[in-house]
Amino acid sequence: MKEDSALSLKKSYERGDGITISEAQKMLEQSELLPKLLDTPERKPNTFVGLRNYLWRLLEISEIPFTHTLEKVQTWIELLVDKSYIQEGFALEGEQDHLLACHNALITTILIKMQYDDKARIDSGINWIIEYQSVERGIESKWPGKDLYTRFGGCMKTVPCYYGVIKSMIALTEYKKRFESPKKLDIKLRQGLEYILKHSVYKKLSTGEPIEDSIVQNFYPYTYKSNVVEILSLLKDNGLMEDKRCNDALKILRKKQRKDGYWQADISYMKSAWIDFDTPKKPGLWISYIINRLLGKE
Repeated sequence: MKEDSALSLKKSYERGDGITISEAQKMLEQSELLPKLLDTPERKPNTFVGLRNYLWRLLEISEIPFTHTLEKVQTWIELLVDKSYIQEGFALEGEQDHLLACHNALITTILIKMQYDDKARIDSGINWIIEYQSVERGIESKWPGKDLYTRFGGCMKTVPCYYGVIKSMIALTEYKKRFESPKKLDIKLRQGLEYILKHSVYKKLSTGEPIEDSIVQNFYPYTYKSNVVEILSLLKDNGLMEDKRCNDALKILRKKQRKDGYWQADISYMKSAWIDFDTPKKPGLWISYIINRLLGKE
């Protein structure tokens, strides 16, 4: 199997090899994956679904270092911000009523990772999480927007959407990597991570069964859904992988290793806009690198 140059770049960057921008851009030019990611989505970004497709693409592209230097990526980021930014955070339809926890967190994370330079707007997304993202049961959010409680089953009723918590804690973690974090952020992050650990990473509190079937399936990059790979990576970033409540999730991850030593992507999501990094059900170079790095083998 041939390793795509974008994966080689990611490995080199995460090893701290000191790649220059010009070296990185040469590797990006050689990538067979990147042109697929940069292919303009079919739906125009003037609808919820159309703009969401740009969000999905940027989520994927943000996993590859130095892509923020590409002109087309910069244009897409400005498009996403222009259409989704509201004073309090980010909503794909550009209105307070339509802000959803996962979208706000995902857009904020993209901007942080892609070196977006308007910190005030990044801070808006972060402050929304600090002020309104619930990280425990029985406490309803005070956010006045309607969709948070009604759309897609309700993101923030007395039981907050688990994926919303995860994506929000990832945004806070990425913020800490780039900026000095305020005390309120540290408190919210600590509370959110404890909420995740109470669920032993992936389990329902009531039955101990997986929160969803997809949470124990391997896929990378991550969509609005999450899985044990992403959640364990979040916990590792915060020095919590040694917590015994991670053990069952780690066992699941290790059991999924193929006989040939690789891991595979188990499923593909949102095929109309999503580009697979690895072919599902086949030995996956990307997912194997991510898991090996998570397990300290890279």
